Amino acid sequence: MQVLVNNKTASASEIVASALHDNCRGVLVGERTFGKGLIQSVFELRDGSGVVVTIGKYVTPNHMDINGNGIEPDYGSFPAWNDVTQHLSQCNMHGQG
Repeated sequence: MQVLVNNKTASASEIVASALHDNCRGVLVGERTFGKGLIQSVFELRDGSGVVVTIGKYVTPNHMDINGNGIEPDYGSFPAWNDVTQHLSQCNMHGQG
């Protein structure tokens, strides 16, 4: 599978792209992703105001911190299918492949 990403690929879409990549199911094609990796909750206060609290962060299956970094794709433009299959056949699910 070839997954198209760019600088607007953020948050949950970065998690899906990285999961496909890190689990050797696809290659990423395009530009570095946005890098939105914080999980936040909004709490309403008694006076009607609110506070936003960061409660977690996203990391890839290979434990790379997405926030502020984004994910670098494997290819800048669509590769030949033979290159994709070769890349995935050499992929290591416990590290960058």
